[in-house]
Amino acid sequence: MQLSSKMILYNLLAKGVILLVFLMSGPFFLKYFAVKNTDNRLLEKREQVLEIIRIQGLENFFLEEDYSSGFGSYNILKEEYILLERIAEPFLVDTIYNEERIIENESVTYRVCSYVFSSKGEYFLLEIGRSLETIKDIEKIIFRILYITFFIFLLLTFFLDTAFGKWLVRPFKQIVENKLLHIKEPQQFQYSPIETSTDEFRLLDVSLSDMMKRIQKAFNQEREFISHASHELKTPLSILQSKVEGFFNQDNLNQDQMEKLIDMQSTVQKMKKMVNSLLLISKVSNAQFLKSDSVVLQNLLLELYEEWKPMADEKNIILLLEKNDHFEFTTNESLCTMMVQNALVNSLKYTPEGGQIKMSGVNSTMGYQITIADNGPGILEDIMDQIKEGTVFLKNASKDKSGFGLQLIYKIGLFLNIKVQIDTKPTGTTVFFNFNKII
Repeated sequence: MQLSSKMILYNLLAKGVILLVFLMSGPFFLKYFAVKNTDNRLLEKREQVLEIIRIQGLENFFLEEDYSSGFGSYNILKEEYILLERIAEPFLVDTIYNEERIIENESVTYRVCSYVFSSKGEYFLLEIGRSLETIKDIEKIIFRILYITFFIFLLLTFFLDTAFGKWLVRPFKQIVENKLLHIKEPQQFQYSPIETSTDEFRLLDVSLSDMMKRIQKAFNQEREFISHASHELKTPLSILQSKVEGFFNQDNLNQDQMEKLIDMQSTVQKMKKMVNSLLLISKVSNAQFLKSDSVVLQNLLLELYEEWKPMADEKNIILLLEKNDHFEFTTNESLCTMMVQNALVNSLKYTPEGGQIKMSGVNSTMGYQITIADNGPGILEDIMDQIKEGTVFLKNASKDKSGFGLQLIYKIGLFLNIKVQIDTKPTGTTVFFNFNKII
């Protein structure tokens, strides 16, 4: 799960839990304060009634001082009532409670303030009630509003947190995509700082740049060593080859000496080839070539087919050019030719007699793909892993397989922005070169 998704999920759950607790406890607090307010109003009403009795007497409530009938009054909506009646035996009452009453065949819940007082030697019970139905209705409305607010708040929070999370981690994604994900060589690293106001991302950006500078320095030193060593080896090898060729001109050589000279010459040729490959790999890695040639890949495939068809016939290998669509690509022509040629030469070298090699160039909406497939013995997985990792001198490789040809294919493809894919099995190897279509 991505960091932004975790942040959004955490914020959503945290706010959701807090809101849910508030939502569940809200109605209880609302009811408590509403009842508390009703109690205060009942006490105020009680004091008002008692004040009227003290000033005006009980005549406003009873007719002709007949206290036996009692007094009761409800307002029109039955939301409030007042009850006043004489009691024979005095008892102490000063309380507030809930009571269900049936009024006109309708059950109504009242909050009742009950109080006993004396006047002119008589004791009276005063009850003032206020309906709780309004509180219940308000409670339902508030509860519904809280639920709707809860879901709206969660929805808005989700979208806002999503937008903020994307904005917050955008510099991190830029660092990953621009400076890590697509970087296959140190010289491709972009040292321009990422625009961000977050100190942690700035520190990460600076640390990556410093690390890549050290890595690039180490790579450059290695490449310089390979380049210088290759140049230094070329001169003694050329001298050695000249001396071997000079021995061939002597007339007094016997058969045994001639065979040894041939072996020496073959060894010198292999060493020269290895040195030239190392030098070429170093130049390609250091980007010492231009990429401004317009290459018609249809012609390139056709020329390679015509050039290597005689060798294939000599080894009794069937070389086929199945499809060859037209496609033009801006690149370095010599390197592009060498890259495809190395794949074809490897197929010719390791495909057994009577085998088959298929070449094709197919144009599509995505670009152009060159395919070279053979039915040779395939390449060991361990060797392929070393080649993909850029190991210069392969481990566990046979003496006649240096791996420089495949390394050049990968290095040139990387330099020319051509995707190289090699699928190898014990029954054969297929090399794909994918050229992106330039819009």
